[in-house]
Amino acid sequence: MTVAAAIAAPQPMSFDLKGRHAVVIGGGSGIGRAIAEGLGIAGARLTLAGRRREVLEAAAVDFAKRGIAAGVDAVDASDTDQLSAFAARAEKAAPVDILVNAQGVMTLKAAEDFTPEDFDRIMTTNAKSVYFSCLAFGRIMLGRGRGSIVNIASLASFRGFPRNAIYCISKHGVVALTETLAAEWAARGVRVNAIAPGFFVTDLNRETLVDERRAKAIGRTPMGRLGETSELAGAAVFLSSPAASYVTGATIPVDGGFLAAGM
Repeated sequence: MTVAAAIAAPQPMSFDLKGRHAVVIGGGSGIGRAIAEGLGIAGARLTLAGRRREVLEAAAVDFAKRGIAAGVDAVDASDTDQLSAFAARAEKAAPVDILVNAQGVMTLKAAEDFTPEDFDRIMTTNAKSVYFSCLAFGRIMLGRGRGSIVNIASLASFRGFPRNAIYCISKHGVVALTETLAAEWAARGVRVNAIAPGFFVTDLNRETLVDERRAKAIGRTPMGRLGETSELAGAAVFLSSPAASYVTGATIPVDGGFLAAGM
């Protein structure tokens, strides 16, 4: 069967990820860890990647207690040479079917107070590393004619948020990248989608989501509460699975209705 025919053929509605290898960059903590756990529960073999080996290993040990197998690989995703070498190692261990880009950093400042160093640091992690990760693994997937990439976007992909200018720029870019790669790679068997989380407490925002900001976030969220990171796993499993075989270029908000509420 040709690649085009395989893409056109209806796929069974299955959320089962058994036999699939999922790489989760940023999988040691926060949103990435919650998504990795969900993929593992659905049957995927996991490779957790990120800068801090001790964090990755702690997550892998915790997963193993619940019967979820996960390897770890310490890599700085902002370094393109490290990314390329990592992609080769991961593929050698087992063909990579799923890539999740969950790496991210954030700094809150008035727009006029950000420095060029702030810009480079945030954009390098949130935009550059996502782009080159998609390329490193995407080339491998394109060579096989199949694969699923899930990028982590944000509410900041659709709105401006005070004191968050550079983060907003980077996350708008993640959606633009997702849609562009989806359009380029769809006919070659690789799907590229994104998830836009609403307000969740993670290591990334724990210190900045103080009482006033937390109350404001909850007040603007129709469900009237913050999300639990485990509530992001379902969207990731769906986008990674055969059930989403005709879904590409989509960004799914998991936000308690925040974007739907408009004002």
